[in-house]
Formats: sequence, C-alpha cells, structure tokens
Amino acid sequence: MFKVFPSIFVAFILTVLPVEAVLACKCVGGETKQSLYIKADYVAHVKITVAELRDVSELGNADSDIIDMAHGEYARISFEEKEVFKGKKFSPNFLKELPFANGNCMLGLRPGWEYVIFLNKESNGLVFACSGSFSFYNTTDTSTKIQQLREWARGKR
Repeated sequence: MFKVFPSIFVAFILTVLPVEAVLACKCVGGETKQSLYIKADYVAHVKITVAELRDVSELGNADSDIIDMAHGEYARISFEEKEVFKGKKFSPNFLKELPFANGNCMLGLRPGWEYVIFLNKESNGLVFACSGSFSFYNTTDTSTKIQQLREWARGKR
C-alpha cells in the first residue's frame, strides 16, 4: 500500500498545479532559406533605428487576421538599409511588426540591432520570422549567411 501512495500523491499534485499554455511560433515546414529568398520581393540587411507602438487603426488596409492578432497595437519600425540583396529600395518608410508575444512569429525588432528582412508585396511591410527574416543577435554564422545572400543576388544558386 505504501508503494502506491507516492505515485498517487505525485499524480494528485500534478493535477492541481496551474497549467500554463506555452505557444510557439509554427512556420510552414519544408521551406529552405533559398526558397524563401526566391519567393521574397525584397531582401535587405537593415539596422533598426526606432520602434514605436502605434494604434492598429492606422493599418486600415491590412489583413483582418493581423488586426485581430494585434490587440489594438502594432510596432512601427524605422530602419536604415545597410545592403539590399533583392528588390528595390523599400518604398514605405517603415516596417511593421506586431508586439512580440508567445506564438506570433515576430522577431521583436529592436533599435540598434541588425537584421536581414525578407518581405513580399502582400506583407505590406509586416515582418515575420517565417518569411526568412532573422536577427544578427546571438548568431555565430552571420558572415556565412550574408555571403550566401550575396551569391544568390548575383545569381549563383
């Protein structure tokens, strides 16, 4: 009887502890960096200069699903282009991002940090990690990734 008690006690404790759901970003599988590059209309190395929270009502032409996910706010991002690998100089003056939260696949663009941004026309300047965009922070192979983008830009695949 005493051998069963610890198992029952542990099971009871686990059932009464609060459960917290952790959402993770889930991107469509099977995409390579090169396939994301090919799909993108604009790929550039940028440095974020300003990030400010704005009212989501400013995004009048945006997808309603994006507006629903925004919970009233979005981040308007000013940036400096360091190098453009694909496409023309980005026409809008700002990038857009939802406030960083569990599961929404945002990069959490921060002033002073550098990123490679992948955008397509349908994104309306909204940056997602699933598009191929990535941060230079906490990565050891930045020069390799930049060199690969330069090769793809020259047409060497």
